[in-house]
This record gives sequence, C-alpha cells and structure tokens, in this order.
Amino acid sequence: MALSIVTWNVQWATPRSRAPHLLDRIDRHAPEVICLTETHHDLLSQRGHSICSQPDYGYRITDRRKVLLWSRQPWAEVDDLGIDTLPPGRFVSGVTQTSLGEVTVVGICIPWFGSRTEARRGDTRKRRWEDHGRFLDGLPQVLERLSDERVIVIGDFNQIIGPASRAPAELRRALQEAFPPGMRIVTSDLAFEGRASIDHIALSADLATTSVSPLSNLREGKKLSDHFGVAAHVSARAQAT
Repeated sequence: MALSIVTWNVQWATPRSRAPHLLDRIDRHAPEVICLTETHHDLLSQRGHSICSQPDYGYRITDRRKVLLWSRQPWAEVDDLGIDTLPPGRFVSGVTQTSLGEVTVVGICIPWFGSRTEARRGDTRKRRWEDHGRFLDGLPQVLERLSDERVIVIGDFNQIIGPASRAPAELRRALQEAFPPGMRIVTSDLAFEGRASIDHIALSADLATTSVSPLSNLREGKKLSDHFGVAAHVSARAQAT
C-alpha cells in the first residue's frame, strides 16, 4: 500500500489562468495529500480539505498563501505558526488520515534569498539569505516536537540539494541539519529538463518512497509555473524484528 503525494509551487496560478492545467496534471497522480506553495487559499476549496499558512508573509496580500495543504480527509491539530521566530506566513502543519494511517504533514515555503530585502511598511530591510537562515534556525525546534510521529515535510525549500546549490555553505549545512536523525530528503536527486528541484519531500524514518517523479511545467512551449512539480508514492517501512 502506498500514499500518493504531490508538491508544486504554482506561482500564484488562478482558475482563470494556469490553474486548470496544473490541477489536471496533479489529478493524474490521484494524490491523497497535496502541498501547493505560492497559491490562493481557495484554489482547492471545491475538493477535500485545505489548511493554509497565515496570510501575512511580509506583503499582506490576503487572498494569497505561501503554503496550502490539502487532504482527502479532514485535518486535526492544525498549526499555522510553528514557532514565533519563523519568518511569517510560510508554515502550516496538521494531522490527517491516509491509506498509511495517521500522518503529520508539515508544509513549508522556506524564504528565497531575496525575501524582504526591500523595506516595506516601515519594516527593517533584510539582508540577502537572512529570512532563509532564520527559517532554518527555527525549523529544527518545530520538528523536534514531532519526533514520535509519522511525519512528512513537504514544500518549497528554495535550495538545490548538492554541489549545484547556490546557497552559502552554512545554509546548505543548516538545511541538512534541520531534520532530526532518520528523516531524509528523498527528492535530492530529482531534476527535470536539466534543472534540479528546489521543491522537496522529507520523510520520517518509518516511511520510504517507492517512486519519485517530476511533473512537467511545460505546455505548448510555455511554462505553467517557474517550478516543476514533484510527485511521490510513499510506503510504510517494514519494522525490524
């Protein structure tokens, strides 16, 4: 038995623009759990159950959300804060029932290197990579609280995993060290059309992937999003006896 999951940064697609084509490609994988980043809070409202990150992610555009989690089944224990030191509006988690039983899903959109580098509303202007680093500083504290649970961390990590990454060395280390022992980023080697993924999935030690594949962001020579999507089938890892 496997759990089908999808994550995609849809670059603010709306039902009147690119969203129908993106959702059609997602639906082909019949996912039980979806994470959309850079999306609208009601994009999946006609199907299943959605939870979202807080609306203020530094720009106060209230109909947009940096992170949306969707499940076929209702959500419980919803948290849209994580901890108060995380940069705002880029985190949501919840517990949902799946074909593998109860799973805690953590949806994230780690800030890109230029996050809030232009001062707005009187806020202090951030340095390049500052918000990214702050998020990675706080993420281990959130995940540590979930160490006894079956966990999927999913979303836009805004880093390539490996030597091609342009992130500073200390932030590449911080990303790897953000996850507790046994939790693995299973999309590290994923690429599409020569481009490595920055949308990722990390699994707790009791989960394993049976497949990981890209979702094409190309249609008739144009891009549906500036990211390609990621689909995975996840199974429960056999217990040692």
